[in-house]
Parts: sequence; structure tokens; C-alpha cells
Amino acid sequence: MIFIIQLFIFLLGAVLYASYVSLLERKLIARIQLRVGPDNCGIGGAFQPIADALKLFFKRNPFKNHSMQEIFGVSLLFTTALIQLTLIPNGMLSLKYSLLWIILCRCFLAFSETLIGVSSKSKYGIIGGSRAYLQTVGSHIPFLLSIATVMSATKSLELTPIPYGLKILPLAIVFFITMLMSGSRTPFDFIEAESELIAGAYVEYGGILFAMIYLSDYLNLLFISALTATLFLGGGCLVILALKAFAIICFVILIRSILPRYTQDQMIEISWTILSPLLLLYIILNLAR
Repeated sequence: MIFIIQLFIFLLGAVLYASYVSLLERKLIARIQLRVGPDNCGIGGAFQPIADALKLFFKRNPFKNHSMQEIFGVSLLFTTALIQLTLIPNGMLSLKYSLLWIILCRCFLAFSETLIGVSSKSKYGIIGGSRAYLQTVGSHIPFLLSIATVMSATKSLELTPIPYGLKILPLAIVFFITMLMSGSRTPFDFIEAESELIAGAYVEYGGILFAMIYLSDYLNLLFISALTATLFLGGGCLVILALKAFAIICFVILIRSILPRYTQDQMIEISWTILSPLLLLYIILNLAR
């Protein structure tokens, strides 16, 4: 019973953290673009995430016009985004072979994003779902190789920090890029692609379902940042890890502010001709030692 209460508090804290990351992103991008950003709801817009959540929860019946496939896809996306956070050290679940569980969670996320899009009644949603499938093909090969590289570097299937050294810097850069790909973050945000697909795979969703998708995106960003901080910045206790993840989140937001989106063929070319060979070379060198 105590474990369930602790897990609930952890997940609630993760959701609150993710909701305020969305406010941070809007504020930072506004500052970079010389805009004000949200500032009317509370001091400096502090209550904006709460106001957004209330608006979405009470907007309308979100299940009325959606099929069971769409509702299942959104539920799977949100649940998996929460579960993967518990795999981070100090994240409540202490499972053996954490890296393998992470691979499983990322596969479920890719499947749910594709299902959300292709189940849509909108052509924009279907295009977004098709892009999610192609992104899975392009991004998960270097993602799996990067996880294999981490395994070869740490000689373990557990989620443990990689020893410091200049030799891990190229691996950290490549790993970070693959996580941006698998997390659909700029410059690889093909699924949403708001400039040409409006909201992409999510254009037909509203109310609670959209709130779950929106939170899943930022929970995923939090996981990517916490995973990178754990492996390459030494991890630490939950508070230290949260601060390191916060710094990485700010860097990801900065990338969104200054970089344009690649096309999917460019993403696949980068993935298969640059990242994958580099990771294979790193694995071979580690195994040869």
C-alpha cells in the first residue's frame, strides 16, 4: 500500500513537472522570438498549465466522436509515457534489465503514435500516422544500436552511468540525436508538423484525449532528458537528476527555436548512413578491447 502511494505521488509529480515544462517552452521560445508569451494567468503566467488543463477537461465529451482504436491509442501513449519514467533510477520501479524494458516502452510509444494517426478520420491525421510509421523505421535502428552501445560500454543491462571521459563525448552526441529522432522532437518532429499538417496525427483530438497526448509529449521529453542525464551526466539523486534533466530540456527547447525541420528522407539518410555506422563502429571497438 505504501509503495502504491509513493508511486502515485511520483507519477503526479512527473505530470506536474511535464505540464510546467510546456510553460517553460512557451516562455523561452517567446523570449527568443522577442514576444511576451503567456503572462495573464497568475504571476508571469504561473497558472497557465492549470487553466489549460481545466479548459481541456471540461471542453466537451472527448469520447463521443472517436473509435475504440483511437481511444486505445491515446491511452497506450499516455500510460507508456508514464511507465518509462518509473524505469529511471529513483523512479520507483527497480527492474532488472532496465535497458531492455526501455526498448519495449519505446516500441509501444511508436506503435501508439502510428495507431493514433491512421485511425483518424482526417487526411492530415492519416498522413501524420504514416509519417510516424516511417519515423519508426528510420529512427529505431540507431536507437537500438545506441542502447547496444551503452550496454557494451557499461557491460551491463542495467541503467547505470557511463564512466566519464572524452571518448564518450561522440557517443553522447549520437545518443542525444537518436533520442530526438525517437522522441519526435525538432528537427525531427514529422508526426505533428504544425507548419504543414496543422497538428498532424493529433489534429482530430480534443478535450481529455488531447490533454493526454499533450502531456505525453512532455513526459517523453522529460524521459529523454532524464535518460541522457543518467547515462552521460552521472545521474544522481532524484533532485540532482531533475536539475540535470532541466538543463537538457532547455537545450532541446533552444534547438526547437533555431533549427528548421528536416525532411523524412534526410532523417533516414542521417540515420542509416551516419549514425548507424558510427554506432556499429563504437560497438566493434568496445567488443574488441
